[in-house]
Amino acid sequence: MILVQINPRKRVETPRTASQILNRLNEISFNSPLMKELRMIALLRQAADPGSGEGARWARMLMHRIATDKLAEYGASSKLNAEGEFLSMLKEDGRRAADAFLSEHGADLGKRSTADLDELLAEV
Repeated sequence: MILVQINPRKRVETPRTASQILNRLNEISFNSPLMKELRMIALLRQAADPGSGEGARWARMLMHRIATDKLAEYGASSKLNAEGEFLSMLKEDGRRAADAFLSEHGADLGKRSTADLDELLAEV
């Protein structure tokens, strides 16, 4: 499984204004279903019988994550920005993140996980 993260999971600065708090609440709400699914996957992987069948598929699941720190630079209002220049910049940043991932982990695909699910769940 390759997780392509498009929404920042944490922010360096604590939101102070009503607008910043609302934006952060929006991000947390958006990430909530993702976190729930990742927790379920983690539980299934722990409980799965690695012998055969469906359990073996869960136990052997490989996890990868592509993310960029660039997204944390933009507030929630950037989701409404449909300007061509902005979208092109996001596209290029996504390509850079994917290229960096493939350069570092391309040989690992299909062989071993490059993202620790427990570590992803601990990040907040």
